Amino acid sequence: MKYHDFFNSIGTPDKIEIFEEDFNEFTIEYSYQAILLPTEETIKNILEEVKNSDICSVYLSIDQGEPIIIKDDNNFSSSFNDLNNLLSSHEEGEKINVKINIYKTSTNNQFHFYSKECFFNYIKSFDSLSLANFFSSSVFNHTSKIYILINDFVGTLNSSRFFIAAHYQAEEEDYDYREKRTSNIISNNHSSFFGKLKVLPEDFIFSGNSEMELATLERFQRLGKILLISSIFDITDLTKENFYYKLNGYKSISESIDVDNINIRNLDDFYNIYLWIYSSGSILDKIGLARNLISLHLKKDSSLELEGDVFESLKSSYKIYEKQNVKQYIEVRNKMSDQILDYGKRVASFTDNFANGFQKSALSLVTFFSSLIVTRILATPKNSSDFILYSTLITFVFISITLVYMIISRFELTEQENRFKKSYNDFKIRYTDLLTEEDIARILNNDEEHNSDLLYIKKKKKWYTTLWILVLVLIFISTIVYYFFGNSTAPMLDEALPKPKFV
Repeated sequence: MKYHDFFNSIGTPDKIEIFEEDFNEFTIEYSYQAILLPTEETIKNILEEVKNSDICSVYLSIDQGEPIIIKDDNNFSSSFNDLNNLLSSHEEGEKINVKINIYKTSTNNQFHFYSKECFFNYIKSFDSLSLANFFSSSVFNHTSKIYILINDFVGTLNSSRFFIAAHYQAEEEDYDYREKRTSNIISNNHSSFFGKLKVLPEDFIFSGNSEMELATLERFQRLGKILLISSIFDITDLTKENFYYKLNGYKSISESIDVDNINIRNLDDFYNIYLWIYSSGSILDKIGLARNLISLHLKKDSSLELEGDVFESLKSSYKIYEKQNVKQYIEVRNKMSDQILDYGKRVASFTDNFANGFQKSALSLVTFFSSLIVTRILATPKNSSDFILYSTLITFVFISITLVYMIISRFELTEQENRFKKSYNDFKIRYTDLLTEEDIARILNNDEEHNSDLLYIKKKKKWYTTLWILVLVLIFISTIVYYFFGNSTAPMLDEALPKPKFV
């Protein structure tokens, strides 16, 4: 924005009264002993430099008097006439104040700054804790990247959370991991402040080339280092002035340091250690080993600096640690594989029981019904009608009992399926103390066998239930046919029977 050209075009400024900007507003004010009447074109040039969604106003006043306000609206010419009258009444010795004020709006987490100097000063106005709290506030959308676009900024700075440049440039975003990583940090460390924040250490570790003022960049990096320390050490506490940390390793270290005295040297070392701990593998094992080595390499001057290449030593130590534990790992893996086989046998067992129940009940029902037909054909009962009625009723009773048995069997199979699911989930949870979630998922093939077992149960239940119902329906229909056909032939059979002789 060419606001300096505007202020110089109307006269020689006496002094600058206000020059500040934040994420919501930009204000710059100069005072003069005398000024030239600005032209409409000059004012319009200033207004046109403003972002479309922002609201710009130019204020001119004499001493503490009522200002004339010029906006880009329908009263533009009228305001200019008022300004002409105001300057006509100016007397020598009276101070003329000229102010540009811009109310800013933001969309899609894009925030514009009109002055990089103001942006630098604004960031430096925060202490580390306040800066972390500010970027965790509701001003920002915490589900996407934050774009800070500064008019006179040269180059770019990019981090996991921020993109700082003069112009918008879409950046690749990966926010799926953040919630899980934050949870892992909180569960492995005791911090009075980390759990209240919505930022991570990598948000303040920048890459790229820019004209970022060193003091401002260091403010970001210092906060990044504080968050890194809080993610690795055992206990941390942060106030406006002091940072307290406690590290329990081979040596126990407990110190309180002035925040401004935290040296940003070794930032990359701490960052590499942090990524190594939380990116993959067993966090508990890695963070324990890291604390041990850091306690041996931390300088004694409370500056949070490291001596030597701790990260390389850490990787080497972990390789030795892994070799020592590879035998135990193989044993655990084999044990898990054996338990998976047992789960498969359990599935086969209770699905077979369900199928056997169907086979036995269906066979019994078919045998009983067949015996009735045979009896009806071969026997010569004294009263065929009564026989048909009673045998039909008994068949219906058997069908009802079989139906109830089927329902109970399905219920038992569902209960066994639920217990199987719970048992499997408990089995996975028990091994989280020994293996990482990634290792468990790899050994269990991402639950592929478990899901296959569940699908097998569902298919068996569906298939045998359908078959069971089909048999019952067929027996039911056959019984109805038997009843009506039998009643229609009963009179003829009764007539065919030999008549009793009376003496």
